[in-house]
Amino acid sequence: MRTRRCAVITASLALVVPLGCGGDGGGEGSAAIPTAEQLGASLLTPDDLDGTWVVNPGPDDSLIPASGVLSAEARAMLPSIELCPAASTESRAAADGLTWMAYRQLDMTLDDPITPPDDRTGHMVFVQHFLLAGEPAAVQATFELMRDGMKACLGEIDTGEEGPGAATEMTTPEVGDDRYGVLTTVQEAGGGEWLLHNTLVRQGAVLMMVDVVEIHVGVDPLLTTDDVDAIVTTATGRAARR
Repeated sequence: MRTRRCAVITASLALVVPLGCGGDGGGEGSAAIPTAEQLGASLLTPDDLDGTWVVNPGPDDSLIPASGVLSAEARAMLPSIELCPAASTESRAAADGLTWMAYRQLDMTLDDPITPPDDRTGHMVFVQHFLLAGEPAAVQATFELMRDGMKACLGEIDTGEEGPGAATEMTTPEVGDDRYGVLTTVQEAGGGEWLLHNTLVRQGAVLMMVDVVEIHVGVDPLLTTDDVDAIVTTATGRAARR
């Protein structure tokens, strides 16, 4: 996947696939389709995760509300990537045409954070949780197109001025009706490494993306595979309890 980095939140750049094909919850079968407000209530909270976490409200506190329900203006500020040319036209169109309905970023509070430019040793860890809802058949079709596009883009990736980058298939916990995961690694020109654990989950009428991101410089990675799996499992469990 070819990345395009956007400054979504203070001191954090994310590499994410925005998947939104949300509806307004109306129409036939709408009783099974959660509203944006219900999705917002399903977002991860700091108390859901091990360790100490805080909500990152973004560069403008009024842009992403505490509820996590996205306005059109807030949605336009979310980070995004484009599927690579190897993905089908249909998969790339699906990625371009989707709209997230609810979003939250949680930042892990660490004793040794990366604080450039003075300190280039430590970790930065954050989780981004995206949700949308629509007719179940349409959500399933969207999931399949995105999964196929992500698969087509495995391998080396273009990281621009940074060092080598690669996307590899990632084992995911058995959550939701369908799930697919990709681990993207990017070597920073300054010596750090990005680890983006990107998981796409479909559960009935809900499509979810969970990005668990760690940047580490001069130290070993902090998060284990079990840590990432626990976050994804917790996020999916919240959506199931709505």
